[in-house]
Amino acid sequence: MKILIHHIFRFYSILLFLGLMMTGNAILAAETMPEATAIDILLDPDATMITQAQKSNARLRENHTDGFALDEDHAPHITVLQRFVRSADLEHVKDAVARVIIKADLAKLNLQATGYYYLPYQNLGLAGITVAPTPALLDLQQKLIAVVAPFTVERGTGEAFVPRTDGGSINQPTIDYVSSYVPGYSGKNFNPHVTVGLGDEAFVKKLLSQPFKTFTFKARAASIYQLGNFGTAQKQLWNSASVAPLSSWNDGKSKQAIMDFVAKVTEQGSSGFVPPAGRIAVFDNDGTLWAEQPFYFQGLFIFDRVRELAPQHPEWKEKQPFKAVLENDWKALAEAGEHGLLELVMATHANMTTDEFDQTVKNWLATAKHPKFNRPYTELVYQPMLELLGFLRANGFKTFIVSGGGIEFMRVWAEQVYGIPPEQVVGSSVKTKFEMHDGKPVLVRLPEVNFIDDKAGKPVGIHEHIGRRPIAAFGNSDGDLQMLQWTTAGTGPRFGLIVHHDDGKREFAYDRQSIVGKLDKALDEATQRGWTVVSMGKDWKRVFAFQK
Repeated sequence: MKILIHHIFRFYSILLFLGLMMTGNAILAAETMPEATAIDILLDPDATMITQAQKSNARLRENHTDGFALDEDHAPHITVLQRFVRSADLEHVKDAVARVIIKADLAKLNLQATGYYYLPYQNLGLAGITVAPTPALLDLQQKLIAVVAPFTVERGTGEAFVPRTDGGSINQPTIDYVSSYVPGYSGKNFNPHVTVGLGDEAFVKKLLSQPFKTFTFKARAASIYQLGNFGTAQKQLWNSASVAPLSSWNDGKSKQAIMDFVAKVTEQGSSGFVPPAGRIAVFDNDGTLWAEQPFYFQGLFIFDRVRELAPQHPEWKEKQPFKAVLENDWKALAEAGEHGLLELVMATHANMTTDEFDQTVKNWLATAKHPKFNRPYTELVYQPMLELLGFLRANGFKTFIVSGGGIEFMRVWAEQVYGIPPEQVVGSSVKTKFEMHDGKPVLVRLPEVNFIDDKAGKPVGIHEHIGRRPIAAFGNSDGDLQMLQWTTAGTGPRFGLIVHHDDGKREFAYDRQSIVGKLDKALDEATQRGWTVVSMGKDWKRVFAFQK
């Protein structure tokens, strides 16, 4: 049978629709990791679709006995996206896809089977069940494309695929198809389907001529597979059903406190039940969702901007606080205080349009690396907190960032990194002004402070931007104290959590004496108010996704 199938699918135009999922120990992975991996992100259908597909497959096999069976080696599925990704970033890809899948909540994704299709080859026909490309399914595909994009490479080689068992090469059409999937087979060109089998063409035509009763079904899980020759999904790399909630958290009081709170507010009929509209959770950013040492990352962005702009401002060589930045004089910079930092912000963040500022941030993030970890700053995100964000959203929470950082600085990347859209980011801001530039309307950032979203400003920012008092707040420093106080002072179930940086080996250890992210008063008050204090060293299995 395998020889016959290989012969039949010499013509790649047919095999692109096959999407056979080949699993098991018969397919061996390469012993060394290639620079790129060809992946297939797909949906595993529920019993409703599987039953229908197996019935159709049985009829086709009665007609054509050399056809393939739908079994553990050829499982029905719906391909959503194929891409080449950097092999070194596979864990990041899994984490990014997991965030999208958790947020999408597959249980709410209604899929509709609309009919049969077939592709002819000589006297045979490859048949499948078409699936409607609903707005929700298309939206899921676009979100997956977006989160995987930072880890993709434009083209791969045969080394990116599962090696062939016969030692042959991966054919070029297979490689080309993966490269062209997004522009050629996504969006308006997306043709979701479930392949069901192979039969004589006359029989397949007869099958298609019979009435098809449309039906709805669900996706029981999502998977990532490494592709093999002819675009078959051959080696499973990840499956959403196997991902336990908060998998990077050690079992203990902190994890249990989170689980208990979520269970309490989501259990209908219980005294603590909170309708979804009231499930608001707010997160500080620096030191809570991503690292903040040796200095706030936006501060490092400011310093790099000063160095970049210095040739246009020769006077900065003798003018503080610019002189301190250019000479790496951290003592003089500290002496400049808040006024000096504000002067730096205005010189590097203002007098440009909002679009120009967005692009400046994107350019910096694309090249800048952390001085200790030598990785992009967007990789210095706490994996346990990413899982917490996903867990809350999967349970009907709406998650917000409430940070002292710049609102427009964070909005550039927050959705890609955290799954938090721009409208759910609250932060400090400068004033903006509407202007017409060359006949086009723009917003210009002015060198004037609009709002400082820190300390006592955080509850104000929450009130002005969100309009509801949260029921859960997460922070790591005294700058988050008032947000935690405001959140947990409300009626009904409330939850406050502080991330305590006590892991100098995997990250940084600091609290009461630190200039950046000082945790003193809030740590004392946590005990008095019953807030959960998370020990980074004891409660987290890993800090960052790139750590094992």
